[in-house]
Amino acid sequence: MQKTGNSLRRALLSAALAVTVLLSGCGGGTADVSRAPDIEPEPEPEPEVVEPIPEAFRPVLGLTTDMQYHYDDEHETIVNSMVTELPGADAATRDEYPALSEALDRFREAAHSNALDAYQEREGVLPDVLEAGDAIQSLGGEVHSMVRRADAKAVSIVNYWWDYSGGAHMSYGYGAVNFDTSTGAEITLEDLLTDEGKLTINARIGEELDALYTELSPGGMVADYLWDDYTFSIEPDGVTFWFNPYEIAAYSEGALTAKLYFDRDADMLKPDYRGDNDAWFVEIGTEIPYRFGGHSVEAWDIPDSDSPDSGWYSGFGLEFDAPEGSNRWIDRLTSSTADSEWTVPEGRNIVLDQNGGFEAHFYYARIPAGDYVVATLTMENDASTVMVYRADGARVGEMSLTGPGSFTYPEPPADVDDWSLYDSYHVALTNPNETTLLTRFYQFGTWGGSGTYSLTPTGFQLSGKLLYNAGEYVLTLKQDLTVTRRAADDWTVSTGEEVTLPAGTAVELVATDGESTYFRAPDNVVFALAHDIPDEYPPTVDGVPENELFDGLLYAG
Repeated sequence: MQKTGNSLRRALLSAALAVTVLLSGCGGGTADVSRAPDIEPEPEPEPEVVEPIPEAFRPVLGLTTDMQYHYDDEHETIVNSMVTELPGADAATRDEYPALSEALDRFREAAHSNALDAYQEREGVLPDVLEAGDAIQSLGGEVHSMVRRADAKAVSIVNYWWDYSGGAHMSYGYGAVNFDTSTGAEITLEDLLTDEGKLTINARIGEELDALYTELSPGGMVADYLWDDYTFSIEPDGVTFWFNPYEIAAYSEGALTAKLYFDRDADMLKPDYRGDNDAWFVEIGTEIPYRFGGHSVEAWDIPDSDSPDSGWYSGFGLEFDAPEGSNRWIDRLTSSTADSEWTVPEGRNIVLDQNGGFEAHFYYARIPAGDYVVATLTMENDASTVMVYRADGARVGEMSLTGPGSFTYPEPPADVDDWSLYDSYHVALTNPNETTLLTRFYQFGTWGGSGTYSLTPTGFQLSGKLLYNAGEYVLTLKQDLTVTRRAADDWTVSTGEEVTLPAGTAVELVATDGESTYFRAPDNVVFALAHDIPDEYPPTVDGVPENELFDGLLYAG
């Protein structure tokens, strides 16, 4: 969904302020640290040890999304806009898979260049439209990436795009690109097919289409397809084929898909790119079902009933095992589908939720315990939430998150030089075992931290020991403070060593375990403090109000 007006700028500013998760270095000065008389000073400061990523989590890669927004409102009656959300590799993936990272960079650069060309082309249309005096709504376009797979074998990206340059309706469709993770080479359909598959691919896809869309019978339209004609994405359990409006059916029928599975269709598909992981995310696009093992789940947003064309929505829906080919998505784009007016059709498993806002993403998740659907929402107040549903539609978990970017990349990709207020980076969900969430906590004046979470049958659970502070936050001691030093390799463990920090020492808030807050002083002295009574106001530490202990708290005190 497109962010609009001040909300977009507010969202991007908040995201920009939250993108740096500080895990190393001290923001303070070089104040002297006085030690108790019976403690020998250490000859060398102990290095900080950051919790390593468990080896089991590494097969699934981390991808980021680079969002850029272009907007022209110089004309009185119409505007022109372009939004792109395109994929890139996170820091760990860049180190481990440089060829893949370079391939993603080239793809992102080309896709963004094409989007800008379309934007400029619409700019050229505006003078003629204005001169003719034609009534026309705003011109615009968007490109949004969906991560269908990201592991040690393959990375698959599907881009949903739409473009409106005037006329009866917009143009839209799906494009896909698939990369070999080790080499960065693009995977072709020929690479995936067995000898039998190369002979029978058109007939098999035609049969799948006719079985899914019985009223349309579009299978014959692919009888003469060449391998290069197919748009496809490689997913952990199979290969999805995408057919855009007008390709094999009328525009009013929408986009159609068919799927072959590595297990069911082993005679067609080589096992080379079969997924090895037992836990993965696949992003679900709205308006089209995601299929898994013969079942399907479909997600959609319900437009705001007061302004259905604004890009805001008043709720969302999920349908599990919906009748294929119903094309009910067409009706969802009108004001009559506001959540207050919806009823669940008999015999259909539909979840409706009234959480609204301006951006929503949906994911199908598989973990050993079962299948789940995850919805990430950015709401009207710029806060975010994550909601988890079982594959039968029952909600099992919900988390409230801080700020508009619920999945926040810690820093811009190294190759991006023009990072600014109008660029926003998000981590694409690729691994249920290792998901970075920006989470609320209110301790010593701060408000947000980033933690590693795992998806479980009851929702997301913190998988590491600590939530790390989202951004550099340095306080200054107003009085001497004696603290107990924490172990360098595990901040939750006390060394028993007492250290006295003199007034004027700058200490950096670095993490929390939900009860204690961890600070780092000069010489890499890490210590923990806790409020005497949780949620007490004014908060105290050992009977001392925190605003008498610290200078620089982010509130009036």
